[in-house]
Amino acid sequence: MKIDSKIFLDINFITPETLSKQGNKIFEDYLKSALLELEQAELLKEEEKEKIRFLHDKLTFSLELMDKIAKTPLNQATSSTVGDFLLSQALEMEKIAETLPEGALKNLFKESALYLGIEAEKLRQGYYNV
Repeated sequence: MKIDSKIFLDINFITPETLSKQGNKIFEDYLKSALLELEQAELLKEEEKEKIRFLHDKLTFSLELMDKIAKTPLNQATSSTVGDFLLSQALEMEKIAETLPEGALKNLFKESALYLGIEAEKLRQGYYNV
């Protein structure tokens, strides 16, 4: 029996060019997915920075407002209005702080929001009225 060499050449005939194209395609896909993951991670970090900056600004504004309130005599209507405003600030801060990753910064903002909420409720109930 004679074996024809053409049969072996046609079966699984792969050129080095085909392998290199396939290898580059696989690497390109892997590289693209890795770059996409990095971009998403950078976007998440940027988003966290924006949230922290926003929470810091809210907290600073609320504390300054409370400092001004402490120096000003308030009637029932004013204290109720300011209390409602501070309570909404506290609730917004808490909602945003919940989205931060676990850690000391998240706990700080959550506790600050709780403190603002308690003081806002005291204002609404008239604890600081004249």
